Amino acid sequence: MPLYHFATTALPADTIAPEMSDSNAATALKSDARFTHQDLSAGACVDEEIMGRYIAYLVGIGFMPSPTAAGASGAKNLPDIKISPEQKIALLRVGGRGALV
Repeated sequence: MPLYHFATTALPADTIAPEMSDSNAATALKSDARFTHQDLSAGACVDEEIMGRYIAYLVGIGFMPSPTAAGASGAKNLPDIKISPEQKIALLRVGGRGALV
């Protein structure tokens, strides 16, 4: 019974994720800055602007309703995302997660 322990233990609680390190990638990016003149070793993240674009796209294709700002202080408007009729027709032919809703 090679998979017996998967069925009889609390796998998510018993599983320990490996320690991750990006030190090699950071070192390589820092060295690459000599050639690209951009130091990207600090990494990047999804900021409010990018998240706004993602949400605006999902609203634009009908995947989710537009968020409301009722009662939210400092609420921001979503950026204006243009999805052409041709793009919407093309999305109808895509299966899975990319499909137009």
